[in-house]
Order: sequence, then C-alpha cells, then structure tokens
Amino acid sequence: MPTGPFAGVFAMAATTKKIRWITKDEMVSIVNKRARSVLNISGKEFIRNRNSGAYAKLDADQCPGIIELALLAPSSKVAKPRARKNR
Repeated sequence: MPTGPFAGVFAMAATTKKIRWITKDEMVSIVNKRARSVLNISGKEFIRNRNSGAYAKLDADQCPGIIELALLAPSSKVAKPRARKNR
C-alpha cells in the first residue's frame, strides 16, 4: 500500500461511485463559504472585486487560499460554450 501524498490515489481508481454534478445553488454556497474563510467577504463581492482587477497584484503568499477561491468562483471572462452541430 502506497504512503505519502499519493496514498489514496490508487484506491480511488477501484471505486465505483457515481459522479453527481452540483447545482448552481450549491456552487454559490461553496464559493461564499470559501470567500468568507479566506477574505471575510461574500462570494459576490469577491467576484466583483476580482473582475474589477482588485486582486491583480495580490501575492498568494500574502493571502493563503486566494488561488483556490479564484479557481472555484465563476469568471465573466470565460467564453461560454457554443452549441455544437452534429455533422
């Protein structure tokens, strides 16, 4: 059995659990909780500040958890997927 940072990796491959997509409300809740724990602000306020460039020069070492929060929160700058036509 492997130990260290990869201890659970091999065990995960054998699982047969189904993936459940989270709802928009669940995602909002996750982002809100993370924003409150990292910056003590709401998720909406974090997204508004990030989109205005308020965190452009913020160093991740100065604010642990900011990278994870930025990855969790939706971005208005991400292109929306277009419907794909079958050929």
